Amino acid sequence: MAERLKVDGTELGRLFNDLKRAQESFTALRRALRVPGVGGLGTDDLDKACDRFQEDWRYGAEEIAEQIGQLTDITKKARDDFHEVDVALERALEKARRKSADT
Repeated sequence: MAERLKVDGTELGRLFNDLKRAQESFTALRRALRVPGVGGLGTDDLDKACDRFQEDWRYGAEEIAEQIGQLTDITKKARDDFHEVDVALERALEKARRKSADT
């Protein structure tokens, strides 16, 4: 079973950083979409369609940013927990090695 278990702390760190950048991008997008649209580009129907599109994207960007934030938190916890277990295992193995060397 152990041969199937593989966790790479470096990759978890990279994933965490990528997710943070994605979250920052969506936060910037949400801020940009708060600015009122430019009216008068075309017909009233076109302006209304653009406003609806912007509103839909604003809502979607908020939802995606929230989900990325949750995934980022989960990834950070997994990375931190992995590191904690890795350090504890290393200490336990060192203790066992020293005990074995003493006998």
